[in-house]
Amino acid sequence: MLTRLWLVLLCSGTLSQAAESQERLFGQDPVSGLGYLLYLPKAAAPANGKHTLVIFLHGSGERGADLKLLHKNNLPNRLDAMADVPYVAVAPQCPAGKRWDDIALLDQFLDHLLATLPVDPDRVVLTGLSLGGYGTWRWGSARPQRFAALAPVCGGGEPTSAATLKGMPVWAFHGDKDESVSYEKGRSMAEAAIKAGAAVKFTTYPGVGHNSWVQAYAEPEFDRWVLSKGKRTSVVK
Repeated sequence: MLTRLWLVLLCSGTLSQAAESQERLFGQDPVSGLGYLLYLPKAAAPANGKHTLVIFLHGSGERGADLKLLHKNNLPNRLDAMADVPYVAVAPQCPAGKRWDDIALLDQFLDHLLATLPVDPDRVVLTGLSLGGYGTWRWGSARPQRFAALAPVCGGGEPTSAATLKGMPVWAFHGDKDESVSYEKGRSMAEAAIKAGAAVKFTTYPGVGHNSWVQAYAEPEFDRWVLSKGKRTSVVK
């Protein structure tokens, strides 16, 4: 099924093959205009024929129009080293000078993914680092009904926005020596989400600076945590 999907998308012009593997592709959403990296599992999908979808939002240094930049940091860097990936993973690229704050554009992008990929709309997990950590809190709080879980890394946000996250599984990560996005900013978002009724796990890396994503995406339980998540019934609509 995945091979057939890849051929259809390639022939339609929406995807082109990346150098390293046919399971690692370049794509572009014709509606939102966002380019992205796409990772497809070789393994068969679950019983319903649909995989978990993980959306990764990168940091400020990878913005632009060169998708190869997205291999620089984890999560894509980690997935590149894997013989097979456990879920469908997509890493869109934010245009130069922009931030992950255009929720309507991001919604269009997610609509495109759900329409073209063999993924379960009830099993969409959002994660991101730094600028993408902010984007994870922002998009996840604005559209909690669209996500099964959030995993922001060294990100912050407006604590009042977390009021929508009742019932949301959240695994947040931050280094306590982060000088780019202060530890207090990440902690305050986690505390606000807890107050709203989210199921929050907050992992602190003592002595670690801004690059806490190295440890976060290497957590032994990260993939199992992602794959265990399905859409909640208690999320505020």
